[in-house]
Amino acid sequence: MKNHVLVLGFGVASTAYVSVLDFNKIKTSVIGSPFDIKNIKNVKKKNKILNINFSKNINFFYDYELGSIDIKSINFIIVGTNTNGIPWITKILNQIKKNCPILLITKGIINYKSKIIPISKYISLKCSSNKVVMASGPCLAKELINKSHTRTLFASKKIANAKYAKKIIENEYYHPEVTKDIQGAEICSAIKNIYATVIGSSPRQVGSLSKNKDDNYFNTSSGLFEQSLKEMKYIVQRFGGNVDTTFGLAGAGDLYVSILGGRNARLGFYLGKGLLYKSIVSKQMKNITVEGAELIKSSGAKILSLVGQKKLPLLKSLLKAIKKNKKLKIDWKQFTF
Repeated sequence: MKNHVLVLGFGVASTAYVSVLDFNKIKTSVIGSPFDIKNIKNVKKKNKILNINFSKNINFFYDYELGSIDIKSINFIIVGTNTNGIPWITKILNQIKKNCPILLITKGIINYKSKIIPISKYISLKCSSNKVVMASGPCLAKELINKSHTRTLFASKKIANAKYAKKIIENEYYHPEVTKDIQGAEICSAIKNIYATVIGSSPRQVGSLSKNKDDNYFNTSSGLFEQSLKEMKYIVQRFGGNVDTTFGLAGAGDLYVSILGGRNARLGFYLGKGLLYKSIVSKQMKNITVEGAELIKSSGAKILSLVGQKKLPLLKSLLKAIKKNKKLKIDWKQFTF
């Protein structure tokens, strides 16, 4: 049977994966979410999206054009909206009722019935699917589009589903690995945004004795990186994930990429300078969604309570800075050993 992939959502990350499917010469139908109307409109007019010209293998649809797609031939689904699009995703999945593997490139955790659960579990519960695969690890969209060698992690409770996704997606530059630890992989994918913010603050967390602070922060950054991995390990362990996942692509690998740039590290930089969170989001980062901050606000206090304050001093410091709008102050003497 020939592959026919359905991609739900057409943001930056989805565009990168569609470019991979196009390179692999796979028939693909892309449905834009309500947040992607402009992108779908542009691509239907044959305008380039992120400087990409797609082949005839890729077809684009508005969400109200679902009936124009040959749903019966779909044998693989990729979900790539932002977290605000999750209700739309569950609606579409329940409407088409396809019993095939679903690859989530949307990642994170969500509060559901007073519990913190990964989005993958939420999708499984809401859509009655036992074939959910989670994509995690370092995967910058721009680099994937430019065909740079990229290694990620495909995680699923049933390893066969992860291998199925790998067989369709992998090629000479995209190299997914597989694991059964979907819980650990997705927890890492979410909380690494918190710690990318902390590490982003390092240029101004070097201490009062340091001279030329802007040029002498690499030791500080490394120390914060190591402590971040320890805290990520404790959180993954508390939520039933495999500790080893913390030190692989989904944890250390993704954290490394995130601190090189991006919104979370940028927020950390401003917090490190002594600016207050509310001031930053109203001026320097106005109208910019920062995943780590949103996670802190929605689930930070609960994570801290479940794992314990003594084990998570960095999380505790960032929680105070964001939720209580205090200056970020990291106490190095509280680090765990």
